[in-house]
Amino acid sequence: MSDSARHLRAFAASAALLILLGGQSVSLAQQAATAGNDDEALATKEYDPTANLTQFKVQDIYTPAEYGTNAQLNTLQIRPLLAVRPQLFTPLEQLIRPSIQIVTVPRNGKTASTTTALDDFQLLDLFVMPWPNAKETSFRWGIGPYFVFPTSTSQFTGKGAWQMGPAWAFGFRGIPRLQIAGLFQQATSFAYSSSHSVPVSSLQIQPMISYQLGRGWYLKSSDSTWTINYRHNTSTEIPLSAGFGKVWKFGDGYAVDTSFSAEWMVYRQFDPQAEQFGLRFQMNLLLPQVEL
Repeated sequence: MSDSARHLRAFAASAALLILLGGQSVSLAQQAATAGNDDEALATKEYDPTANLTQFKVQDIYTPAEYGTNAQLNTLQIRPLLAVRPQLFTPLEQLIRPSIQIVTVPRNGKTASTTTALDDFQLLDLFVMPWPNAKETSFRWGIGPYFVFPTSTSQFTGKGAWQMGPAWAFGFRGIPRLQIAGLFQQATSFAYSSSHSVPVSSLQIQPMISYQLGRGWYLKSSDSTWTINYRHNTSTEIPLSAGFGKVWKFGDGYAVDTSFSAEWMVYRQFDPQAEQFGLRFQMNLLLPQVEL
C-alpha cells in the first residue's frame, strides 16, 4: 500500500472519530441543557404559590437574636403541598397546603429559658383560576379559604383561637429567569379554646422573588412573611430575606431542593418581642408527576 493511501485511510479514520466524538459531545451537551432546563422549571414552580407541583417541604428556622428576650428560638416546620386535578364538583386546579410547626419559644420575658411545643395548625386551600390564559400571559392566580386551628400544646405558643379567612395568590413568569409572586392570607378569630384567649384579626403577606442562575441554582427573596394585625395597638412586622438554593434532579419522577436564607426585621411596631435576625435551612422533595 502506498504512503498516500495510508495517509488517506488515517485521515478518514481520524475524521470519523472526530465526527463520532463531536456527535457524542453535542448529545451530552443537549442532555445537560435539558436537565438544566428541567431543574430551572422545577425551581421556578417551587416558588410559585399557584403552580401545580406536589411538594414535601421541611425547614428549620433558627433565631439567634430576638427583640425582647435573651432566648434563642427555633421553629421546625413541616409543610407538604398536594396538587389536585380538576374534578367533577371542583372543575379547577386545587392546591392543599397544611402547615405543622414545632416551636421553641421563651418562657418568660428576657430570660434565656425556653419551652418546646406544637404550634397552631394551619391549612391553606387554593383554587387556581383558568383565566387569563397562563400560556399567553405568564400570569396565574388563585383564591381560596385559609384556616388556623388551636392545636398548640403549651400556654406559651399559639393564639388559642379558631381562625378563618380568605387567601389569594399570584405568580408571574413573563421575564426570563425571573419570577415574581405573592401570597396573601387573612384570618379572623371566631371561637376560642380558653377564656384568656385574645381576639385575632391579621393579614399575612409573603412576597416571593426568585432568579434562575442556571443548572438548578437560583437566588431568592421568598421566605419572609409580613404580618399586619388590624386590632387597635396590635403589632406590625415587616422582615426581609435573601438566600440561594439548588434543585438536584435524581429522576423523572422526583427532585430535591436545598436552600439557605437569612432574614432581618426591617420594621416593627407595637411588638415588644419579635425576630431580629434568623437563619433558614430548607429541604424540599419535589414530585412533579404526583397529582390527584
